[in-house]
Formats: sequence, structure tokens, C-alpha cells
Amino acid sequence: MSVGAALEQLLRLIYRRAMKLAMLPEDERDSHYDHIRLSCCAAAEHIGQDPDRAAITANDMVEFVRALVGIIEMGSAPDHEPSADQRPPVPHLGDQGTDTTRI
Repeated sequence: MSVGAALEQLLRLIYRRAMKLAMLPEDERDSHYDHIRLSCCAAAEHIGQDPDRAAITANDMVEFVRALVGIIEMGSAPDHEPSADQRPPVPHLGDQGTDTTRI
């Protein structure tokens, strides 16, 4: 597996985990964050990071996931409206006569 493919797969995994965490009540998330921290720390040590650096890497990963959960929550808020600096969706070039947008 190439580095790019591995990174893409990892980012999809992180996104799916963040989506699941965003559905949980805040008070139920800490144990999941702890699990992410332990798993990431073990993986970092496995690839050769010293324990101190592995702990920093794991904490950074947890903070990244927490931030992603926050972004997901903000985007799914019922009163969420696009800000003035957001551009409207651009229709796909193949769409003729429809107002749907493909992502």
C-alpha cells in the first residue's frame, strides 16, 4: 500500500470515528477518546517513536478528533446557515437543467 493510500484510508477512518462520536452525548465521549489515545500511542511506539514522543502524537490525534467532532456538530446544528464568506455550491458541469450539486 502506498503512503498516499494509507493516509487516505486513515483519514476516512478518523472521519467515521468522529461522526460516531458526534452522535454520542458529550459525557459518553471521554472513554472513546481514551481508547483513541491508547491505540495511537501503541501504534506510534510500534513504528519506533520513543514513549514520550508517542504520547505527544497520541494527544495530538485526540485533539484533532475532538476538533473534527466540533466541526461536525457545528455543521449539523439545526440553526446552521452558511456564513457570508461561504460560496454557494457549484453545479457539476454534466448537470443540465437540474439544480443538484454533486460532490
